[in-house]
Amino acid sequence: MALILNRENVRELLDMRDAIDAVERALVEFSAGQAHMPVRVTTRIEKHSGIALGMPAFLAETNALATKIVTVYKDNPKRGLPTIMAVVVVNDPETGKVVAIVDGGYLTAVRTAAASAVGTKYLANPGARVLGILGAGVQGESHLWAISEVAPIERVVLYNRSRDKAEAFKAAMEARHGKRIEIASSEEAVCRASDIVVLATTAANPITRHEWFRPGTHINAVGSHSPGARELDSDTVADARIVVDSREANKVECGDLLIPLREGRITEEHFTDEIGEVARGLKPGRRTNDEITIYKAVGIAVEDVATANLVYRRALERGIGTQVDL
Repeated sequence: MALILNRENVRELLDMRDAIDAVERALVEFSAGQAHMPVRVTTRIEKHSGIALGMPAFLAETNALATKIVTVYKDNPKRGLPTIMAVVVVNDPETGKVVAIVDGGYLTAVRTAAASAVGTKYLANPGARVLGILGAGVQGESHLWAISEVAPIERVVLYNRSRDKAEAFKAAMEARHGKRIEIASSEEAVCRASDIVVLATTAANPITRHEWFRPGTHINAVGSHSPGARELDSDTVADARIVVDSREANKVECGDLLIPLREGRITEEHFTDEIGEVARGLKPGRRTNDEITIYKAVGIAVEDVATANLVYRRALERGIGTQVDL
């Protein structure tokens, strides 16, 4: 028998604070060599402007095994569908038996933001109170929730190219989180106003400039996860203290870093530190109040495994989900 957990089940079971803790432990395990995880397998469906990804991982200390299968179709919103859709298959690590199939859409939104919260916890200035968000999609929503868990956010500044989407985001998120949200006129206005900036767009070319960021700004860059696309400009990347989720994954997938690398603006030494190493105290986080810091995440499978394992264990405890005979 396997437990089926749909989106509403996952939403009921998954709390952001606990997700942040689970993802941080997974990132520490990963950087300590206690996880087995290949760089994800990418299948491009160019005919339909999509990609399919396979993301397996085993967390040895947590003793959790799972694989996420995720698709990213940029044109889906025009069809009334989410850009990202996913399922996570959870296995018994001792036998390999499938014990759960978990909706991965909401889980992905939460775990991605939870990882950024870990980056923010160790890299943002302690007094950071203004959160800037570029992108009013699902990741913008989940990042507002997650960053508010680790920083004393008092003000939120948002920009989205669709004013209607920005207005809908403002109404929904003010009601949900009780924080004042201002809609800015441009990406520049958001960057200049903010202590912490979240880049959560599908942009293929830079949407920022180095001179827009205030000294001491922390940036969570999560929108780009392919070699030819980036949200960050090369000047910002070259000047910043960069910490990544995975060195190897970023060397393969991250246009935000690979493009400046090809331009000769940075070397691989510029992004060797992983957030799991920072969390363990092996590498420094923020070094000065004025430096710009970037947490660059392409999203790695250990985050999904840790989050799906948390959801599965809670479902068993609470008797939530549907058992099926596969």
